[in-house]
Amino acid sequence: MRIGKSKSKFRFWIFLALFIMTVVVINIASKYADGTNVAVSTVKTEINGKLSLKIGSLKGTYKVDDFSVAEAGSVSIPYEASSEEGTFILKVSHDDETVWEKTVASKETGSIDFEAVQERYQITVETESAKKLLIKLSR
Repeated sequence: MRIGKSKSKFRFWIFLALFIMTVVVINIASKYADGTNVAVSTVKTEINGKLSLKIGSLKGTYKVDDFSVAEAGSVSIPYEASSEEGTFILKVSHDDETVWEKTVASKETGSIDFEAVQERYQITVETESAKKLLIKLSR
């Protein structure tokens, strides 16, 4: 009877060790993978035209929002943006052309202002590495 319990304990420890090694390898591979966008712990909410995005950590580019402009003219979108560690670029573009951008290093408030044509626009965040990002937009 002791031999059976001993074998099952041995198997348990082998499977546990393999599981831990697999988790470690995946974690290391994801941190050092080149050319990838990695966003961890993202929470995005939109209530009554107010968008809030929280990102635990980001490497690369993340799409915040996209919107259409019904009439050509001035567009103004109030925003709040912050990062606890690292910097990021808040960017508005359409057809791969940047129409507005701002580098955020700590806490920023302001307004995204640009002249728009009747088109579809995209708001993105770009960074080499940043942690605890917060972006709030009011449309």
